[in-house]
Amino acid sequence: MKNTIRVLLVIFVFVAVGCVGGGAGEQRMAGKVEIREYEWMGPYAEMRSSHGWEHDAGLCAEVRAPWMDEGERIILRSSEIVGYETGYFYDDHYPVFDAEGRGKGYEHISFGFDTDEVPDGLSAECIVQGKGKFWLELAAGEDYVDIELGVGNEMEQNINVDWHFCVIGYDCGKIADGTGERTYLFDGERLRSLAELSGGGKLEMFGVAGGDGFGLVAHRDCAWSDIEAKAPVVFVESVDKKYTVAVGFERSHTIFSGTHNSCFHADPYFGANITRDEERRVRGRLYLMEGRAAEALERFQREFED
Repeated sequence: MKNTIRVLLVIFVFVAVGCVGGGAGEQRMAGKVEIREYEWMGPYAEMRSSHGWEHDAGLCAEVRAPWMDEGERIILRSSEIVGYETGYFYDDHYPVFDAEGRGKGYEHISFGFDTDEVPDGLSAECIVQGKGKFWLELAAGEDYVDIELGVGNEMEQNINVDWHFCVIGYDCGKIADGTGERTYLFDGERLRSLAELSGGGKLEMFGVAGGDGFGLVAHRDCAWSDIEAKAPVVFVESVDKKYTVAVGFERSHTIFSGTHNSCFHADPYFGANITRDEERRVRGRLYLMEGRAAEALERFQREFED
Protein backbone atom coordinates (compact mmCIF):
# COMPACT_ATOMS: atom_id res chain seq x y z
CA MET A 1 0.00 0.00 0.00
CA LYS A 2 2.80 2.43 0.92
CA ASN A 3 4.60 1.61 -2.35
CA THR A 4 1.41 2.29 -4.28
CA ILE A 5 1.04 5.69 -2.60
CA ARG A 6 4.66 6.53 -3.41
CA VAL A 7 4.15 5.67 -7.09
CA LEU A 8 1.00 7.76 -7.23
CA LEU A 9 2.82 10.71 -5.64
CA VAL A 10 5.67 10.45 -8.17
CA ILE A 11 3.18 10.38 -11.04
CA PHE A 12 1.33 13.39 -9.58
CA VAL A 13 4.54 15.43 -9.22
CA PHE A 14 5.67 14.50 -12.74
CA VAL A 15 2.36 15.57 -14.26
CA ALA A 16 2.26 18.77 -12.20
CA VAL A 17 5.79 19.77 -13.23
CA GLY A 18 4.95 18.98 -16.83
CA CYS A 19 1.89 21.22 -16.65
CA VAL A 20 3.87 24.05 -15.06
CA GLY A 21 6.57 23.68 -17.68
CA GLY A 22 3.96 23.77 -20.45
CA GLY A 23 2.37 26.87 -18.97
CA ALA A 24 5.73 28.65 -18.81
CA GLY A 25 6.36 27.75 -22.42
CA GLU A 26 3.02 29.24 -23.43
CA GLN A 27 3.80 32.37 -21.42
CA ARG A 28 7.11 32.79 -23.23
CA MET A 29 5.43 32.37 -26.60
CA ALA A 30 2.90 35.03 -25.61
CA GLY A 31 5.66 37.40 -24.40
CA LYS A 32 6.30 40.90 -25.64
CA VAL A 33 8.85 42.50 -27.89
CA GLU A 34 12.22 43.25 -26.30
CA ILE A 35 14.65 46.00 -27.27
CA ARG A 36 18.32 46.39 -26.37
CA GLU A 37 21.35 48.31 -27.54
CA TYR A 38 23.04 46.71 -30.56
CA GLU A 39 26.59 45.42 -30.39
CA TRP A 40 28.74 45.26 -33.51
CA MET A 41 28.68 41.49 -34.03
CA GLY A 42 26.70 38.95 -35.99
CA PRO A 43 25.93 38.51 -39.73
CA TYR A 44 25.11 42.16 -40.46
CA ALA A 45 28.27 43.46 -38.74
CA GLU A 46 30.41 40.82 -40.46
CA MET A 47 28.97 41.68 -43.87
CA ARG A 48 29.49 45.41 -43.38
CA SER A 49 33.02 44.97 -42.02
CA SER A 50 34.01 42.69 -44.91
CA HIS A 51 33.16 45.51 -47.35
CA GLY A 52 34.72 48.25 -45.25
CA TRP A 53 31.27 49.70 -44.53
CA GLU A 54 31.46 49.94 -40.74
CA HIS A 55 29.50 52.65 -38.99
CA ASP A 56 29.01 53.99 -35.49
CA ALA A 57 26.62 51.59 -33.74
CA GLY A 58 26.05 53.74 -30.65
CA LEU A 59 22.51 54.69 -31.71
CA CYS A 60 21.62 51.26 -33.10
CA ALA A 61 19.22 48.90 -31.34
CA GLU A 62 18.23 45.27 -31.70
CA VAL A 63 14.61 44.20 -31.46
CA ARG A 64 13.39 40.65 -30.87
CA ALA A 65 9.83 39.33 -31.11
CA PRO A 66 8.62 36.08 -29.50
CA TRP A 67 8.03 34.48 -32.92
CA MET A 68 11.65 34.86 -34.01
CA ASP A 69 14.03 31.91 -33.94
CA GLU A 70 17.03 31.93 -31.65
CA GLY A 71 19.59 34.45 -32.87
CA GLU A 72 17.14 36.30 -35.13
CA ARG A 73 16.58 40.03 -34.63
CA ILE A 74 15.67 43.24 -36.37
CA ILE A 75 18.35 45.94 -36.20
CA LEU A 76 17.33 49.58 -35.93
CA ARG A 77 19.93 51.92 -37.34
CA SER A 78 17.87 54.60 -35.72
CA SER A 79 19.89 57.66 -36.67
CA GLU A 80 21.82 56.79 -39.83
CA ILE A 81 21.72 60.46 -40.78
CA VAL A 82 20.10 63.41 -39.02
CA GLY A 83 20.83 66.26 -41.39
CA TYR A 84 19.70 69.50 -42.94
CA GLU A 85 20.43 71.26 -46.24
CA THR A 86 24.04 72.25 -45.55
CA GLY A 87 25.22 69.94 -42.76
CA TYR A 88 24.63 67.20 -40.24
CA PHE A 89 23.51 66.99 -36.67
CA TYR A 90 24.75 63.41 -36.86
CA ASP A 91 26.07 60.96 -39.44
CA ASP A 92 26.96 57.42 -38.38
CA HIS A 93 29.01 56.58 -41.49
CA TYR A 94 32.76 55.96 -41.43
CA PRO A 95 33.98 58.03 -43.23
CA VAL A 96 31.35 60.75 -43.32
CA PHE A 97 28.73 60.48 -46.06
CA ASP A 98 29.00 63.09 -48.84
CA ALA A 99 32.41 64.30 -47.65
CA GLU A 100 32.65 66.89 -50.41
CA GLY A 101 29.10 68.15 -49.95
CA ARG A 102 27.24 68.81 -46.75
CA GLY A 103 29.55 66.43 -44.88
CA LYS A 104 32.54 68.67 -45.50
CA GLY A 105 33.91 69.83 -42.19
CA TYR A 106 31.67 67.49 -40.19
CA GLU A 107 33.22 66.39 -36.91
CA HIS A 108 31.74 63.12 -35.72
CA ILE A 109 30.33 62.89 -32.20
CA SER A 110 29.49 59.47 -30.77
CA PHE A 111 26.29 59.11 -28.78
CA GLY A 112 24.81 56.22 -26.83
CA PHE A 113 21.48 55.13 -25.42
CA ASP A 114 20.19 55.45 -21.90
CA THR A 115 19.63 51.76 -21.13
CA ASP A 116 17.87 52.03 -17.75
CA GLU A 117 14.59 50.77 -19.23
CA VAL A 118 16.01 47.77 -21.15
CA PRO A 119 14.40 45.47 -22.37
CA ASP A 120 11.34 47.72 -22.42
CA GLY A 121 12.88 50.83 -23.90
CA LEU A 122 15.84 52.90 -25.04
CA SER A 123 16.27 56.65 -25.28
CA ALA A 124 18.90 59.21 -26.19
CA GLU A 125 19.21 62.98 -26.05
CA CYS A 126 22.00 64.23 -28.28
CA ILE A 127 23.35 67.78 -27.94
CA VAL A 128 25.26 69.17 -30.93
CA GLN A 129 27.03 72.37 -29.94
CA GLY A 130 26.36 75.30 -32.23
CA LYS A 131 23.55 73.52 -34.07
CA GLY A 132 20.92 72.22 -31.65
CA LYS A 133 19.86 68.76 -30.58
CA PHE A 134 18.01 65.64 -31.57
CA TRP A 135 16.48 62.94 -29.42
CA LEU A 136 14.64 59.65 -29.67
CA GLU A 137 12.56 57.35 -27.50
CA LEU A 138 11.90 53.69 -28.32
CA ALA A 139 9.35 51.85 -26.16
CA ALA A 140 8.56 48.15 -26.64
CA GLY A 141 4.99 46.86 -26.52
CA GLU A 142 3.37 43.50 -27.06
CA ASP A 143 4.11 43.30 -30.80
CA TYR A 144 5.44 46.74 -31.64
CA VAL A 145 7.93 49.45 -30.73
CA ASP A 146 6.66 52.99 -30.27
CA ILE A 147 8.98 55.61 -31.76
CA GLU A 148 9.25 59.30 -30.97
CA LEU A 149 11.85 61.43 -32.74
CA GLY A 150 12.59 65.08 -32.08
CA VAL A 151 14.83 67.86 -33.34
CA GLY A 152 15.64 71.31 -32.01
CA ASN A 153 17.22 74.07 -34.10
CA GLU A 154 19.61 76.54 -32.45
CA MET A 155 21.04 77.97 -35.67
CA GLU A 156 20.15 81.31 -37.23
CA GLN A 157 18.77 79.82 -40.44
CA ASN A 158 15.56 77.88 -40.91
CA ILE A 159 16.24 74.22 -41.68
CA ASN A 160 14.53 71.23 -43.28
CA VAL A 161 15.57 68.05 -41.47
CA ASP A 162 16.00 64.64 -43.08
CA TRP A 163 16.26 61.76 -40.61
CA HIS A 164 17.23 58.36 -42.00
CA PHE A 165 15.56 55.74 -39.78
CA CYS A 166 16.85 52.44 -41.16
CA VAL A 167 15.16 49.12 -40.25
CA ILE A 168 17.42 46.19 -41.10
CA GLY A 169 16.19 42.64 -41.62
CA TYR A 170 19.59 41.13 -42.45
CA ASP A 171 19.89 39.17 -39.18
CA CYS A 172 16.35 37.80 -39.36
CA GLY A 173 16.07 35.06 -41.96
CA LYS A 174 12.27 35.08 -41.86
CA ILE A 175 12.14 38.76 -42.82
CA ALA A 176 15.29 39.65 -44.81
CA ASP A 177 14.26 40.70 -48.33
CA GLY A 178 17.01 41.89 -50.63
CA THR A 179 14.82 41.68 -53.75
CA GLY A 180 11.82 43.77 -52.74
CA GLU A 181 9.45 40.91 -53.58
CA ARG A 182 8.01 40.85 -50.05
CA THR A 183 8.38 44.59 -49.36
CA TYR A 184 5.22 46.61 -49.94
CA LEU A 185 3.80 50.11 -50.09
CA PHE A 186 0.18 51.19 -50.42
CA ASP A 187 -0.62 53.03 -53.65
CA GLY A 188 -4.09 54.15 -52.54
CA GLU A 189 -5.84 51.11 -54.02
CA ARG A 190 -3.75 48.10 -53.07
CA LEU A 191 -0.46 46.92 -51.65
CA ARG A 192 2.24 46.62 -54.28
CA SER A 193 5.70 45.12 -53.88
CA LEU A 194 8.72 47.27 -54.62
CA ALA A 195 9.94 44.53 -56.96
CA GLU A 196 6.70 44.83 -58.95
CA LEU A 197 7.12 48.60 -59.16
CA SER A 198 10.86 48.82 -59.78
CA GLY A 199 12.23 45.41 -60.62
CA GLY A 200 13.85 43.06 -58.12
CA GLY A 201 16.88 44.32 -56.23
CA LYS A 202 16.73 47.82 -57.70
CA LEU A 203 17.03 50.92 -55.51
CA GLU A 204 14.27 53.37 -56.32
CA MET A 205 12.72 56.14 -54.22
CA PHE A 206 8.97 56.54 -53.73
CA GLY A 207 7.52 59.82 -52.55
CA VAL A 208 4.77 59.75 -49.94
CA ALA A 209 1.52 61.69 -49.92
CA GLY A 210 1.70 64.47 -47.35
CA GLY A 211 5.47 64.70 -47.62
CA ASP A 212 5.32 67.94 -49.63
CA GLY A 213 7.64 66.50 -52.27
CA PHE A 214 10.49 66.57 -49.78
CA GLY A 215 13.38 64.33 -50.77
CA LEU A 216 16.43 63.19 -48.87
CA VAL A 217 19.41 65.33 -49.74
CA ALA A 218 21.52 62.17 -49.93
CA HIS A 219 19.17 60.66 -52.54
CA ARG A 220 18.65 63.53 -54.94
CA ASP A 221 20.64 61.71 -57.61
CA CYS A 222 18.83 58.37 -57.14
CA ALA A 223 16.08 57.04 -59.38
CA TRP A 224 12.64 58.29 -58.33
CA SER A 225 9.41 56.52 -59.20
CA ASP A 226 6.29 58.22 -60.55
CA ILE A 227 4.28 56.09 -58.10
CA GLU A 228 3.41 57.88 -54.87
CA ALA A 229 2.71 55.95 -51.67
CA LYS A 230 -0.59 57.01 -50.13
CA ALA A 231 0.25 55.77 -46.63
CA PRO A 232 3.44 56.73 -44.74
CA VAL A 233 4.40 53.14 -43.93
CA VAL A 234 6.36 50.28 -45.51
CA PHE A 235 5.80 46.55 -44.92
CA VAL A 236 7.88 43.37 -45.18
CA GLU A 237 6.15 40.00 -44.96
CA SER A 238 7.94 36.93 -43.66
CA VAL A 239 8.92 34.17 -46.07
CA ASP A 240 6.07 31.98 -44.82
CA LYS A 241 3.58 34.93 -44.91
CA LYS A 242 2.73 34.43 -41.23
CA TYR A 243 4.34 37.63 -39.89
CA THR A 244 4.88 41.22 -40.93
CA VAL A 245 7.47 43.79 -39.89
CA ALA A 246 6.46 47.32 -40.81
CA VAL A 247 7.61 50.82 -39.95
CA GLY A 248 5.60 53.99 -40.37
CA PHE A 249 5.30 57.51 -39.04
CA GLU A 250 2.46 59.97 -38.75
CA ARG A 251 4.25 61.83 -41.55
CA SER A 252 6.79 60.33 -43.96
CA HIS A 253 8.30 61.64 -47.16
CA THR A 254 10.16 58.75 -48.83
CA ILE A 255 9.83 54.96 -48.95
CA PHE A 256 12.57 52.69 -50.24
CA SER A 257 14.49 49.50 -49.48
CA GLY A 258 18.15 48.51 -49.75
CA THR A 259 19.52 45.30 -51.20
CA HIS A 260 22.79 44.96 -49.27
CA ASN A 261 21.33 45.41 -45.80
CA SER A 262 17.86 44.01 -46.49
CA CYS A 263 16.75 47.31 -44.99
CA PHE A 264 13.59 49.35 -45.48
CA HIS A 265 12.59 52.96 -44.83
CA ALA A 266 9.52 55.16 -44.52
CA ASP A 267 11.59 58.09 -43.36
CA PRO A 268 9.90 60.64 -41.07
CA TYR A 269 8.92 64.13 -42.19
CA PHE A 270 9.22 67.00 -39.72
CA GLY A 271 7.70 69.63 -41.99
CA ALA A 272 9.36 72.60 -43.63
CA ASN A 273 11.29 75.53 -42.18
CA ILE A 274 12.14 74.70 -38.59
CA THR A 275 13.00 78.09 -37.13
CA ARG A 276 15.62 79.05 -34.57
CA ASP A 277 14.76 77.77 -31.05
CA GLU A 278 11.92 75.66 -32.47
CA GLU A 279 11.49 71.98 -31.63
CA ARG A 280 9.50 69.45 -33.61
CA ARG A 281 8.53 65.85 -32.97
CA VAL A 282 7.32 62.96 -35.10
CA ARG A 283 5.65 59.84 -33.74
CA GLY A 284 5.93 56.41 -35.37
CA ARG A 285 5.66 52.71 -34.74
CA LEU A 286 7.57 49.57 -35.70
CA TYR A 287 5.26 46.55 -35.97
CA LEU A 288 6.49 42.99 -35.44
CA MET A 289 3.16 41.30 -35.69
CA GLU A 290 1.47 38.07 -36.61
CA GLY A 291 -0.48 38.46 -39.85
CA ARG A 292 0.03 39.66 -43.39
CA ALA A 293 0.85 43.12 -44.70
CA ALA A 294 -2.81 43.93 -45.41
CA GLU A 295 -3.62 43.42 -41.73
CA ALA A 296 -0.69 45.62 -40.74
CA LEU A 297 -1.96 48.35 -43.11
CA GLU A 298 -5.43 48.25 -41.56
CA ARG A 299 -3.91 48.49 -38.12
CA PHE A 300 -1.62 51.37 -39.04
CA GLN A 301 -4.52 53.29 -40.60
CA ARG A 302 -6.62 52.71 -37.51
CA GLU A 303 -3.86 53.81 -35.13
CA PHE A 304 -2.40 56.72 -37.06
CA GLU A 305 -4.48 58.15 -39.87
CA ASP A 306 -7.35 59.21 -37.64
